[in-house]
Amino acid sequence: MLAVFAAIFLVMGVMIYFITLSLRIVTENASKKVNAYFLSKLQEYDDDFEEKLDELAQLQEEKEKLQQEIRILKMDHSAMQPSRFYKPRPVIRDSFIPIARYIDNGFFEDYKLAKTLLVMDKEDIIRTIMEKFPYEGDMNRYEMAKRILEKLNFDAVYDLCSISEKDQLKLLDEELSDEEEGLFEEYAKEVNLDNARDFKILDFISWLKEIVNEESPILVAYVGDEAEDYSYISPFVSCQFDRNVCEGIRIVYQKRLYDYSIYESRRKNEYVY
Repeated sequence: MLAVFAAIFLVMGVMIYFITLSLRIVTENASKKVNAYFLSKLQEYDDDFEEKLDELAQLQEEKEKLQQEIRILKMDHSAMQPSRFYKPRPVIRDSFIPIARYIDNGFFEDYKLAKTLLVMDKEDIIRTIMEKFPYEGDMNRYEMAKRILEKLNFDAVYDLCSISEKDQLKLLDEELSDEEEGLFEEYAKEVNLDNARDFKILDFISWLKEIVNEESPILVAYVGDEAEDYSYISPFVSCQFDRNVCEGIRIVYQKRLYDYSIYESRRKNEYVY
């Protein structure tokens, strides 16, 4: 009898084990299927979300384009409106002559837009130009020409002009160093100076100024605000106020002009670059 009960308990234990094992396998399979389904749905949601983001970006771009077109239309409309100073004035015989519209109302909107768009880092522009285009001149010629010009100041030139050309050359030979004398010989060769009477001190000074201009390592920044100064960037940076620079900056460096400005040209005040 005990053997029968033992066999029954053994069979029941085996059955319980297999049932438990089957339940675990079913549970794991179900869990895997649920996870796979959940991940697939998440992927679909991600794709939909990215698609919506793309649509939103397109709508934002179209909105900006429409706003730009509206601003342009407003400026055109404003420019077409008569000036507040426009008024017909009576003359003889009850006739009226309209006054010309000297003021363009759209200018102020255009200038406001230009100020908004023309936002720049002037210091970064100067540094970039100096890094991208390193100095390629002859510093020795530049320094020599500057030293000679310092010697040939107004008083010296005035005194030289009061004596003969031969005596002028003699004094120059005494005052100039060997290196500076070599620069003078270069000038004499260039202008074919064979006779002392052909020497013109003012022509020599103009030639020296051209050398200084050609070989100059100085970057000159023309700005429209007297308070602006970027000379701290480098000892070879010089800032000059130009009343015609409305916005931005103009740079002259190594015989090149880099123009990042809105410039109002006036013959009386216009710089010659």
